Amino acid sequence: MKARVKSTGVLVDVIPKTNTNALHSGDNIYVCDNMVFRECELDFLNLGNSAIDWEQRRYELAKDIIKVVIANDNGINSEAVAKYSLNCADALIKRLKEENHG
Repeated sequence: MKARVKSTGVLVDVIPKTNTNALHSGDNIYVCDNMVFRECELDFLNLGNSAIDWEQRRYELAKDIIKVVIANDNGINSEAVAKYSLNCADALIKRLKEENHG
């Protein structure tokens, strides 16, 4: 199931697990890769009824693009990388919106 980590805003796919160390039966835990989250640390997404958070998506895309650009070129100007990453993210979001509405 999809959830947003409250402290970072990052979207994760989590799997509910039984917490054998819980003091209270309502202290549910969820696992994503090697990370464990308590239920109170997550906002769960209802994909059928929730709108896409395009600002969060823009941030996530730009962050991933920056990582790739920096990994491939060590001598690049940071301001140029930031602008390029945001431009790429904006173009991708525009395309995604067109696909959803067209």
